Amino acid sequence: MSTSEKEKAFDPGSMNLSVKPGDDFYEYSEGAWIKSHPVPPDKTRYGEFEIVKDRTYDRVKGIVESAANNTSAPDGSLEQKIGKFYSMGMDNATLERQRFDPIKGELKMIDNISGASDLQTVSTQMMEYGLDPFFSMYAAPDKKNSKTMIATLSQGGLGLPDRDFYFRQDNESIKIREQYLAHVARMFVFLGDSPEIAESNARTVMRIETRLANASFTNVDNHDEVKTYNKMSLEELQTFAPGINWSCLFGSLVCPDVTEVNVRNPSFFKELSIALQDESIADWKTFLRWKLILGTSPYLSSDVEQEHFDFFGRKLNGQQEMKPRWKRVIDAENEAMGEAVGRVYADRYFDPDSRARMQEMVFNLKKAFGERLQNLTWMEPETRKEAFKKLEALDVQVGYPDEWLNYSELEIKNDSYVMNVLRASKFKFYHGPDGLDRIGRPVNRKLWEMNPQEANAYADYNKIIIVFPAGILQPPFFSKDADDAVNYGAIGSVIGHEMTHHFDSQGRKFDASGNLTDWWTTQDADNFNKNTEVLVDEYNRFEVLPDLYVNGNLTLPENVADFGGLTVAYHAYKLSLKEEPKTIDGFTGDQRFFLSFTQIWRESNTNESLRTLVLTDTHSPARFRVNGVVFNVPEFYRAFPNVKSSDKLYRIENKRPVIW
Repeated sequence: MSTSEKEKAFDPGSMNLSVKPGDDFYEYSEGAWIKSHPVPPDKTRYGEFEIVKDRTYDRVKGIVESAANNTSAPDGSLEQKIGKFYSMGMDNATLERQRFDPIKGELKMIDNISGASDLQTVSTQMMEYGLDPFFSMYAAPDKKNSKTMIATLSQGGLGLPDRDFYFRQDNESIKIREQYLAHVARMFVFLGDSPEIAESNARTVMRIETRLANASFTNVDNHDEVKTYNKMSLEELQTFAPGINWSCLFGSLVCPDVTEVNVRNPSFFKELSIALQDESIADWKTFLRWKLILGTSPYLSSDVEQEHFDFFGRKLNGQQEMKPRWKRVIDAENEAMGEAVGRVYADRYFDPDSRARMQEMVFNLKKAFGERLQNLTWMEPETRKEAFKKLEALDVQVGYPDEWLNYSELEIKNDSYVMNVLRASKFKFYHGPDGLDRIGRPVNRKLWEMNPQEANAYADYNKIIIVFPAGILQPPFFSKDADDAVNYGAIGSVIGHEMTHHFDSQGRKFDASGNLTDWWTTQDADNFNKNTEVLVDEYNRFEVLPDLYVNGNLTLPENVADFGGLTVAYHAYKLSLKEEPKTIDGFTGDQRFFLSFTQIWRESNTNESLRTLVLTDTHSPARFRVNGVVFNVPEFYRAFPNVKSSDKLYRIENKRPVIW
């Protein structure tokens, strides 16, 4: 790579120099780029993540098409399964001809329900298919015994993105509910109901969903690691929620030896149990028909898929048109058997040198985190000692997993696209990383929850790991040829973000073994909470759209990770320097570090997707992920001395929290 290309790892042409950095650093850094990159009609947002995703789509398309064209791939081989899934998904003629035929058996099964035990049998079979009509069930580490996997129950049953969509009284929310009701009714018409019956059925669905929503945890409580740990024996669960025959349920799911369960949302299961006993069987059948069509419509004929998209894509998120068919099929394939595709992807596109460079950066980030810990003035020695143990235990996994899923049990057939999707969901339900066959078994730190081709990263509190798939290790996030300022500002801040998650407002509740225990002194916990309250208040004041503000409590763990991540990445960058960095494009190394961090978050959004994001997502919108963080970091002010106390976003020193 030539020097000129290297220099372009950060692009000064993206800046809007008419804005002062202290008034809106995000706009100053990326305003010109955002203005010239509106959201394309087949997307809800457009930024570096989408650009990298598109590059990855093209690569994956090559993988799945060559598998589909390989007629000599042995029957039952991974390549044959990858190819057949794709070609069935791309076969429009068959989809149009079949319409609802592939799910006739499931519709008949629902139609034949005559009592409570039938209802349980059918809803359980739907759960195996990943349709989760009432709730979801999976294996997860026992939060207080993190070496063992436990059966875990989580609230479900809602068609709208989140419980509060059913109750908010602003005009936009009321309109969404009306549009949802009309959408559900149109789906019932597709299933053969008269418009009058369809409308009445839609109201039944809305009534039951609203009832379940009312008992569901809010999104803030649902991300609370303490509130979502409620371990019960099977007997206790049976007494607590008698409307379901639990031993029969576990028996029919081929895990009869389950003795204890973590019930994440007890209030929900209590209400579901009552509802199963007092709503009529006829209404539950209507409800299950809806859940079946909701879960399968993206894989059926174009009119049904289009109706699904019209509500969930266009109305809810402002996406003007569907992605091209091949991308939709690749999305389904990534969901169904993404690790199989990822194996080929990692082989073909992941450079071992990248792994080495990443490991060197991780080493520096861990070291910088350790130095920060050592110098924290608000933390007492006994808490510090435990924090060091945790940092030491943190395992960093890069590129692809050390252990791959075994897909030999997965059946991909020539019958229909939708049945391949459902069979793949059933395979994952039993054999995936959180599949039921792992209940009672030791936790496996080598299995990933994310595909290698994904442009993303994650932290797992119980396993004390952070994971960086091959998909994110490409420009502008990471380039082994870019200078350190750019790499540490971009992927360095992402590594720091995932590392800090283990010490965020939820992650800090887990010790060095990944167990939910309180290892903090009262004074330190108090100091931590005081500092994070400052962040909650800061983000609560960010106005995203008129009268719509960031939810500082919902986004707190991510905001702590953004803030800690950038801070640690900056100090790791300093550790990496062998000599004073050159000024490039008129910017110092420190300035390029902050500009490169901002560049990875630049994006355009539709207003609808911003609204849905603010109401449901634990991440703040990109603009505030940048502006909310840099103005808390003292080194930012040193890098940009022209940021003055009179500027709009300047934060006076005693208002800047120190967390990590």
